[in-house]
Amino acid sequence: MHEASASPTYGVTLTMYKNFRSSIPALMITGLLPCLAACSGGAYASSATAYIADDFSDLVTVALDDTSLQDFDREVLQRAKSTGHIAQADYDEAFDRFAQCMERAGEPVMLTKLSNGLYKEKPLALSDGETLESALSVLDECSAGTTGVISSLYKIQQGNPELLADAYAVAHNCLKAKGLVDSEFTLEELRKTVGSPGLLGDTLEDRLPFNPYNDDAQACFVGANMAIAKATS
Repeated sequence: MHEASASPTYGVTLTMYKNFRSSIPALMITGLLPCLAACSGGAYASSATAYIADDFSDLVTVALDDTSLQDFDREVLQRAKSTGHIAQADYDEAFDRFAQCMERAGEPVMLTKLSNGLYKEKPLALSDGETLESALSVLDECSAGTTGVISSLYKIQQGNPELLADAYAVAHNCLKAKGLVDSEFTLEELRKTVGSPGLLGDTLEDRLPFNPYNDDAQACFVGANMAIAKATS
C-alpha cells in the first residue's frame, strides 16, 4: 500500500478553472481511501517554474464568473475582489457552515486549524452499510456554498502565494522556509519520497528527514493541496 501519492501539478490555467475547483473538500474516507495526497489536476505545465495564474485576483475574477455560485460564495469573493485577499474570518465561516451541515447529515467532521490558518480534516470512516457514493454525496452537498470554492482559493492564498503550478515545489519551498529541510534535501528527493511507496514496513517518517505529520509539515502539505496522512489498517 502506498503511504502517499500525489499528482505532480498544483493548479490550472484560468480557462480550466472548473477542473481545478473541487466541490468536495480534501476529506479522506478511511478504509477505501486510507492515504491520499491529492493535488488539483490540469495545470498548464508541470515545471516548478510554471504558474497557475499571473495574479491571485485573476483566480477570484474567474471564480466570480461561475454561475453555480451560492450567495455566501459570491459575497466572500466580492469582498476578496475589493481587498485583494480572502479574509480568515470568511474562510473560518465557510468551514463552520460546512461542519454544521455535516453534523446535521450525521457525518460530523473533526477539523484541526494549522499554523498557516488552513484547516486539516480528519479522515472519515464509513459507517456500517454506508457506501462510498453516499458518503461523497453528503460531502458534495455540504461543501456547496461553503468550502467548495472558498477553501480552494484560500488554500492557494495561504500556501501558494507564488502561484506555482507544481505542488511539490510549493511544499518544498514551505518546508525550507520553516527549516524542516536544508538545501541538501532537493525538490526531486521530496517528489520521489512522497510520490512513491517505500519498502515493506518502511514508513514515510522513516524516509523523510522530518516528521511529516507535525503541524508545520502539515501546514506545508495542506497549503500545497496535498493530503498526507498515515496509512490505516
